[in-house]
Amino acid sequence: MSYQGPLLIREPELRWPIVILAAIITTIIALVAAGLHYVAMTQPVNSYSGPRLTSALRPGEPEFEQVREQIEIAQLLGTEQIHPFNSLAVDLTATVRNNTGRTISGLEMRGAIVDAQNSTVRERTVMVIPARQTALEPGEAIGVRVLLESISKDSERGNMVLEVTGVRFD
Repeated sequence: MSYQGPLLIREPELRWPIVILAAIITTIIALVAAGLHYVAMTQPVNSYSGPRLTSALRPGEPEFEQVREQIEIAQLLGTEQIHPFNSLAVDLTATVRNNTGRTISGLEMRGAIVDAQNSTVRERTVMVIPARQTALEPGEAIGVRVLLESISKDSERGNMVLEVTGVRFD
């Protein structure tokens, strides 16, 4: 008996059920992938907040507003980056200077994108100090970066906000 190559299904009665089964399996896989993508894109995007400062001055405390005014946020810049699946990421960067006259041992900041009605589109709170460096001396400046991800391309983006939400002194 001579070699005839790979075994092919030559009988039409056997070939079509296999082709139909392969088409059904492929369709199911495609539908599951599309369904997962739909669920991922339609879930409400919750704000991500990392670890919070403990024993820090917070909004609403008597001394906080005075301290917040003495922490200068300059050169706020937002850079948009397009991500797959029709979403954006905005990278907020700024220079933060300590004009309080005291050493800051903990600094928490909130970055946000707001629309024309000042409703939050996306926000994130990050701990700058002590995460990036141990302290910020009086008159010293630090570069701050807040990455906001999963922003819909179709969302209305009116303004960028970077503000101090917590501060702790030595």
